[in-house]
Amino acid sequence: METSVVGEEIKIPRQTKPFLKGITFRDYQVELINIACSKNRGLIESPTGSGKTVIFLGIMSCYPKLNILVLCHTVTIISQTIEELKKFGFKDIQQFGGGAKIQKPSKRIVISTIQSFVKLNQKDYIDYFDCVIVDEAHAVAKQKSNYSKVLGNLLAPIRLGFSATPLKDPEAKFTYEGLLGKVIGKLTMKEAEKLEILAKPKLKLIKADYPDNLTSIWNYQDTYEKIRENGKLVNGERLKVGAYTAGITENNPRNQQIVGLAQEFSSKKQTVLIFVTHIEHGILLQDEIKNLVGCTVPFVQGSTPQEERDIIKKELLLKKIKICIATVSWMEGLNIPNLCGILLAGGGRSEKQLLQKIGRVLRRTKNKEQAIIIDMLDLGNRHLITHTGDRLAIYSDLGWI
Repeated sequence: METSVVGEEIKIPRQTKPFLKGITFRDYQVELINIACSKNRGLIESPTGSGKTVIFLGIMSCYPKLNILVLCHTVTIISQTIEELKKFGFKDIQQFGGGAKIQKPSKRIVISTIQSFVKLNQKDYIDYFDCVIVDEAHAVAKQKSNYSKVLGNLLAPIRLGFSATPLKDPEAKFTYEGLLGKVIGKLTMKEAEKLEILAKPKLKLIKADYPDNLTSIWNYQDTYEKIRENGKLVNGERLKVGAYTAGITENNPRNQQIVGLAQEFSSKKQTVLIFVTHIEHGILLQDEIKNLVGCTVPFVQGSTPQEERDIIKKELLLKKIKICIATVSWMEGLNIPNLCGILLAGGGRSEKQLLQKIGRVLRRTKNKEQAIIIDMLDLGNRHLITHTGDRLAIYSDLGWI
């Protein structure tokens, strides 16, 4: 696999010390800011809730005369970043994406989704920026991607990535090292917990109920009849139920357990976020909660408008909503510090997704020193047992079990 290093020829010293009004940087934040300004390029790994945004805003404050591009991959992250920039007095900001008209860069600070920025003519940005910062840099994982195209065209000598998720895949490692640089600074979840930056995790493992026939299902995915529509083959009638559908999505006893656990949070005036993988699962849980608890809870999915997401987030912050369901579309860029717990209803085996979901609840506040994480032990099918084992291995690596 061939790799090339982009933008390493020039180094730009910082122009001033880091400063954000009202913020006293922690020692580890100062250390990471200094490393970034010294190296000019590379990846910083810092867990969700550890003040990652404050770190890269601190870096931006060191370069008040440079043109800076911040790339994100969701509108939610863009909205929160712009909100933070304005809060700390940054000016001359231009937004691409999230409803903002796409045009060529004209201001000192540009915040954009990668999906919008890649549509620009490269002549309009190739030498415009002195610094590029990639938030959630684990998205820079493929050689043939929008990030590779944009970062490969940019001549910005300062190029930094921030991620809460370690990148272990060889292709991802080669890609981000070529486009951004190697890992130059790292704060682990264990270190953040010891420093009392993150809330102490309380992991609860609940053995999931399951139907008797689940053990005899050998296929993981559902099997569908293939029919032709407008010249294309699409799924028709479902012919065979897979282990995921029978054991998780449509597993009524398990879903009732999840609703009961969510109701416990609500009865204690605590907030909980229920993560699902499939939209159908979220809808079933939403209906089950309405039937058993008597209230309609919000369900955030990919199609949920940003304005609606902002309202739900605000109501969770104010604890007007106690229970919320979400797909993985809300596992990044979600800042609800007083969230009491998460309920992992969707199973799965992805370490990246699991760490991102966990990060939603680990933010520490004056009134929250402990965060509750509930996972379902799915032991009724060989596929689900394997996935459960993979998640348990991740918890073991974190020192939680």
